[in-house]
Order: sequence, then structure tokens, then C-alpha cells
Amino acid sequence: MKRLRDEAGMTLMEVMVACTVGMIVILAVFAMLDSSVRMNTGVMSRTDAMQRGRLAMDVLTQELRSQVCLVDLTPAVVPESDESTVSFYSDFSDGDGSEPPTMRTLRFDPDTGAITTDIYQATRMEPRSGQFEDHPSATNLRLENASLQEDAEGRPVPFLRYYAYEWKGEEGGPQHPEATLELDTPLSDTDARRVARVDISFVARPTGADGDDHGVNLSDQIMARHSDPNLARWDPINPSLPDPRCV
Repeated sequence: MKRLRDEAGMTLMEVMVACTVGMIVILAVFAMLDSSVRMNTGVMSRTDAMQRGRLAMDVLTQELRSQVCLVDLTPAVVPESDESTVSFYSDFSDGDGSEPPTMRTLRFDPDTGAITTDIYQATRMEPRSGQFEDHPSATNLRLENASLQEDAEGRPVPFLRYYAYEWKGEEGGPQHPEATLELDTPLSDTDARRVARVDISFVARPTGADGDDHGVNLSDQIMARHSDPNLARWDPINPSLPDPRCV
């Protein structure tokens, strides 16, 4: 009997303390594991959004930089372009005249979050305005699940913004043109001729995401190659606003 009394077990209090300490350790391990999984998921989501958004931005800017004027010096940007849609004449050929230009329409749909490009074929080799097919020959999806950026005050930043040249410099000193005068949308016939710069901005969300938590802001500026300030005709009534020539 004395031997059994010497092998006494743990008291109830000791068992409860050991269980409590064990539970704390297990919960800490699970919390660390959960945090690591969420952090890894966030990094992967941002990487996915960045890769998809960057690829889409590269294609969109390449298309916008392909702007050309038509044979009758019709400006590249089509009037009525607005904050969500821009139509312009484009040339991706080798420049040998073997292919006519096309009309492209870049579009952001705020309801679906899709950014697409519609391509309209010309009806003749040297088309003028209105000499393009009524329906697109192709509609290419550039990015899905996109949204608009927000500025510091929480206001949405337009998908597209348009700028014209304005003269800047110290009074009495040398003046130089800068494409910083923002134009109202939809573009009028006059303002469509004055477009010198197009800004494009959007948020690329991860695949399947419902919010912008892991989205990536992407922005770029595209100068209109047909709008050369050095070839501008100055308006004598308003000399601060150049009238770029189609070149």
C-alpha cells in the first residue's frame, strides 16, 4: 500500500493548468498559420492583379499609340468620345499602304468591369470619316473584373481623360506648350481635333474578387503622335490655345 501511495498522479488543478497552457499554445499556432495563409493569399492576389492589369495596360497603350489621321486630315480621335469610351483611327500595318487603317473603340463597362476593344474594318483602301463598317469585325476582351480608381477625396477617377496643349511660362519670358488643359467630355468636334494627350486609369482586381482590397492601381499617359505643337496654328482671338495640325 505504501508503494501505491508513492506513485500519486496529478491533481485536478494541475491537469486544468496543463490543458489551459496547451490550448493557448495550440491557438497561437493556429493564429500564426491563419495569418500566414491570409498574407500569402493577399500577395498572390496582388501578383495576379498586377500581371493581368499590366498586360492589359500594355495592349491598350499600344493601341492608343497607333492613332493615325485619315487621308482627308480627319483627326485620329473621333468626336463624342467620353470618360468610358474612346474611338480612334488606327494603323498597325507596316506603313507600306497595303492595308487600310481601322477604327478602334476602347470601352470600359462599369457594370461588368470589362475593358474591351472593338475593331471596325474600312470599306475602302483610303477611307474617310464614315467609311467604316457599322458592326465590329472583332471584339477583344482586354481585362475583366476591373474598376475605377478613387482620388484622395474618394471621388472616382475617369477611365479616360483628354488634354489639349496650352502655353505656359513666366510672363514676358519664353512660352512653351504643354498638354495639360483638360477637355470636357463627350468631346466636341473642335475638342476632338485638339486632343494631344490621353490618360487611362483603372484598378485591376484579382481573378474572382468582389472588391478592391487586393486591387492594383494602373495609370498611363499616351501622347497623340498626330498632334505636334510645333506645327500648330495659333488662334488670333485666343492665342493661348493652339490648334494642332493633323500630321
